This record gives sequence, structure tokens and C-alpha cells, in this order.
Amino acid sequence: MTTRPTVRAANGLVASGHHLATSAGLAALREGGSAADAAAAAAAVCAVVMPHRTSVGGDMFALTYNAESREIAVYNGSGAAPHRLDPDAFATGFPAQGAAVATVPGLLAGIADLVADQGRLGLDRALAPAIGYAESGFPVSDVLADAIVQEGGRLTLDDEASQLFGPRGRWARAGEMLQQPDLAVTLRAVARDGADAFYRGDLGERFATAIASTGGVIDRADLSAHRTDRPEPLAIEYRGLRVFGQPPVSQGHILLEELAIVGEVDIRALEWGSADLIHLMVETKKLAFADRDAHAGDPARVEFDARRLLDAGFVASRRLALGAKASDRSEAGSLMTPAHTTYLAVVDRDGNAVSLIESVFSAFGAATVVPGTGILLNNRLTGFSLDPGSPNAVAPGKRPVHTLNTVIALEGSMPRFVFGTPGRHAQVQTNFQLAVGLIDFGMDVQQAIEEPRWYHEAGRTLKMERRYPEAVRRAVAAKGHEVAVLGDWAEVTGGAQAIAIEPNGSFAGGADPRREGQAAGY
Repeated sequence: MTTRPTVRAANGLVASGHHLATSAGLAALREGGSAADAAAAAAAVCAVVMPHRTSVGGDMFALTYNAESREIAVYNGSGAAPHRLDPDAFATGFPAQGAAVATVPGLLAGIADLVADQGRLGLDRALAPAIGYAESGFPVSDVLADAIVQEGGRLTLDDEASQLFGPRGRWARAGEMLQQPDLAVTLRAVARDGADAFYRGDLGERFATAIASTGGVIDRADLSAHRTDRPEPLAIEYRGLRVFGQPPVSQGHILLEELAIVGEVDIRALEWGSADLIHLMVETKKLAFADRDAHAGDPARVEFDARRLLDAGFVASRRLALGAKASDRSEAGSLMTPAHTTYLAVVDRDGNAVSLIESVFSAFGAATVVPGTGILLNNRLTGFSLDPGSPNAVAPGKRPVHTLNTVIALEGSMPRFVFGTPGRHAQVQTNFQLAVGLIDFGMDVQQAIEEPRWYHEAGRTLKMERRYPEAVRRAVAAKGHEVAVLGDWAEVTGGAQAIAIEPNGSFAGGADPRREGQAAGY
């Protein structure tokens, strides 16, 4: 039994992190729009109604499946550190907020490129619902109201943010209307003139001037230089499916390495939810994360080819490192070379699919709204390492490694699963659990999403939702893990959405009760 039914539809389906975004995407599909149109519309609405998780001032990553060409395309809408950045300014650590910790926003360019490449309705139509919610307002959700209170200490320190989220002299409450008139003007300019209005136009000029007044160093040159990256997708063969993940600077390679390591293990011989399976997956996760920490960085600036992590010989060597007892830490494998978010999935009646994730990194990002634009800045700069020897070391013009990643799995040349989750470092762990549940154990999408989850951060401590039976938790502890019990539905493990394309061509969608997502179709 699940807490909510699986959503089934034959003409199109949207599963996103907010019901208003799902409704916007579904409306685009009903008007004859493609999956790209619906995804762009939903993503833009999320950037308006979920400022604690995403923003026009944030980033996006997407994988798309084109039913006509039967090809997967990659959109890496992440921005670089400003070219005038002084790394020495962070010698004592990153500040908790402010424009100084923002990278160039990439979401607007990513959405515009997605619509230009694969849309039917145009960017103005894709942005229309978001403009409406920014201009006329939307009812604050319980989750957003709680987030505003929790982050009130940071928001208070920025005049624009304080006024935006506390328009009545106190923080906005659940059910009250929240308007963002400056953001509506910004979105109208982009709808009218395209993303160039921000990256190379008058809007960008105003943004750069205003951000300088708040202590940031992103300037016109940084905006003008930004482009959506289009790398080749990463993929592995797993149980007869071809699983595609997001390439760097995303850490999607972690999920694929995890699946590759367990690919030669008879997982179905292990009971789902058993201590043996949990231990295997946790120790596999540790190996893949160690490899990330040792090798991952911006491929444009360091020598990092994620495909080498998926090489059969390398994966076999990592599999040998798995132990029967929990490890304190896992050492990286040698490649022998001469870091708040929301996710959405869409499929349309023609079989096109989009797997998209967007973020401002921490809750409310930098907790700084650029005056006159309504744009809430990300704090993605804090995703860099302050260790100068790290491949992810902070540097001007460089992109930090992102936790954001999305998944599409093909059966033959057709999509079978589209899924993903927010949750920072939990993303590739929860996606790992989803993949094994969906592919190895044949679960329904809603069931796979609602199954109890584990989450590992460091050392031997393993966080497990309380819904795991006590006997299982004891058996996991007997393998050397120090079990910490989470709540029944722990938000730290993410807020997944998933769509399965059934053999008869119909769609099945699920959304995570751990957050406020919703799936809908027609």
C-alpha cells in the first residue's frame, strides 16, 4: 500500500515538486506543447513559487529524449565563478550569504535553449504561468512558510529579501498571497526578447549594476560569456536497460558507477530492504563518493574524464574493495592519469521525455535578492573546495561540481524510466535506491518512491528511516554500521518524482510524500 495512488495517463504526464508547476506543465501539454514546453513551464513556475529551493538566479540540468531521433541530449545550465573572483577572499571560509558567493545564473539560458531546440509553443508561452504567479501572486504553501521562518535570520540581513518575504512587516504565512512584481518584469523581458535580454541586454546591464551594489562581482562580461553546456551524455548498460546520467560538472557519474559496481552482483538474490542489500549499496556508495572527491572537477579546467570511472576494468577493481563490514571511509581508486533543489519529469503523447532538476543550492540560495530585478541569487560558489590541491578548488571562471543530476533509462531505443530527486548528496544515493527498486525488483513507481530509505554522509554512521523494521536496523548494525534513526518520512533523503513508460505505451507517475510534489496526467 502507498500513501497516494500511482498516476496513470495515456496522453502525457508531469511529475514536479509543486502542484502549481505540475498544473502549468500539464496545461502546456494539453495545448499541444511538447515535453520540453511542459518542462520549461513547470521549471519556471517552480522558480517563482519555490524560492527556498530554486530561482531564476539558480541553475538547471536536464536530460531529454527525442522520440523522432531517438537520441538523448544533455543541458548543463550551470554558471561559472565570476572572472574577477579573488579566491583569497575566502581564506577563512565562505560567508553564510551574500552576492559574493553566487555564480553566474544558468537557469534562464537553459530553459530558453530547451524550448528553442525541442519546444513547439515558444518561450513566451512557457514563461506565461510563471509571470502570472510572480505578478498576481500565489498562496504561500505550508512548506514555504516554514522555510521562510527557519531562514529568517539570513533573509533579514538583506533588505530586498526581507521586504519580499515579509511584505506585511512579518514573514509571509501559509495561505497568504506572495507577489514578486520585480521578478514579473524580469520574466516579461525574457519572454519578449529571449534569454539574451538577461545575458547580453539591458536587463543584464541592470542586473550587473545592481549586483555590484550588494557586494557581488558578477559583471556584464560574465553574463555575456555564459552558454548552456551541451556535453555528451554518460550511460551504462544495466540489467538490459541503458541508463543515462548527467555528465560533469554534475556528479551523475556517481550513480552510474554505483550501478556498474553492483551490475555483476545477483541483487535479486538479496531480499529488498534486507541488511545484506543495504550494506552492499552503502559500501558501494562510499567507493563512488571517494572517487568523486579525488577526481571530479570542471572538465574545462582540470583533467577529468568521468567515463574512466565507468571503465570495466576500473569498476571491477572497485568491486573488489567491497567488504563484509562497514568501512570508516573508502579510499579513491587510481585512474592512472599520465555540493536545496527541486526535480521534475515530463513525457508527452509522442514519447518525448524530459528529466530536469533546478536549484539555488542552499535554502534561499545566497539569501540575497538583486535590487530592481526580483532575482534571488544562488550560493553555488560554496560548492567549491577551499583545498587548493582539490580538482574542485575554487578559481575564477571555473564551474563547481554540482550535486544536481537527472536520469533517463532506455529499453532498446525507447524510454522506460524518467526519474530524479533533490537532496544534495542524497541525490545519487536515493536515485541508486530508486534504480534498484524499479529495475531489479520491478516496483511500481509510487512504491519505489515510498519505500523506506537510508542515507549516508560520512564514516560508519548510517541514517535509516524509522519505517525499516527494528530487526533490519539491528542486522545492519551487526555489520559495523552505526545506525541513526530518522523520522518515518525524512526530507533529507530527497523528494523524488518518477515516470515509467509502460510496454503498452501508457504512463505511470509517482511523487514523493516526503515533500510537496505532485504527479498529474491526462
